[in-house]
Amino acid sequence: MEVKDALKSSSEVSRDVSLLKNQLNELDRDKEKTFSELKAVRSEIKEKIALVRKLKEARNAFTEEVKILKEERKNLNQVLKDAIEKVREVNAEKKKSLKKSNIRIDPIAIRNEIDGLERKMETQVMSLSKEKELMKLIKEKKKLLGEMGESREIVEKAHSISKEADEARKKADDVHKDIQKKADESQKKHEQIVSLSKDLDELRKKENELSQSAGEKKEKISEINEQLGEKLTEVSRAAVELQEQRKERNYKRDNKRERPDQRKEKEIAQKKMLKEKASKVEEKFKKGGKLTTEDLILMQGQ
Repeated sequence: MEVKDALKSSSEVSRDVSLLKNQLNELDRDKEKTFSELKAVRSEIKEKIALVRKLKEARNAFTEEVKILKEERKNLNQVLKDAIEKVREVNAEKKKSLKKSNIRIDPIAIRNEIDGLERKMETQVMSLSKEKELMKLIKEKKKLLGEMGESREIVEKAHSISKEADEARKKADDVHKDIQKKADESQKKHEQIVSLSKDLDELRKKENELSQSAGEKKEKISEINEQLGEKLTEVSRAAVELQEQRKERNYKRDNKRERPDQRKEKEIAQKKMLKEKASKVEEKFKKGGKLTTEDLILMQGQ
């Protein structure tokens, strides 16, 4: 191969090397971008998994509370049921007793009137005559209440049991409201878990796609690196061939004018110089510098 052809070939190979390096840099940037996206997606997956775990703990806690409250409500409903049954029995007994004693006035109503009158005397300012009038009325009603005897006791018992039933009913209602509230909270947590699970499915799908893309880019980079290595080998070979041709040409030219000892000294000096320059060119290439045709020729000086 002539020197001119060798130079042309070296220039073409150098251009190929430059193109491959550009492709490699672009792919590397693209790969880094993909890895950055993959890292962000994995971080989001980790956060959502942690949130799902917390929501499940909260949901399970509400579910357990609802279970306990339902058992409490069941017991309260039984208490209420028993109290209502007692109220029926005592009311029947009260009705029978009032009928037997021919009492048409409810002793409970009289007791409430007495309590109201006494409260009025304690809380309101009134004249002496009005106070005496109220005291007289209270005395009369107490007398009437006392005359009711056994019937009064039965009525008061019925009133007490009815009050217990009302309290049991109120407690059962309060527990029921609490159950509904906690059940609603549990359902909200469950819906959040379902929504996050769908998000996680999408994120995992995206994670797989990015992971596959990153793997493909790494393979492509490996292929280009291999091609680049082959091209660099071609550059080295071309440089060696050029150098040999140049040496042979110079040798033939100088052989006609120089003594053997002069030619030998010059050859040794030239080899040393070419070796030093080739080392500099190799360092330049390692640092990513662009190689000129002259650099390629000097790549291997001996």
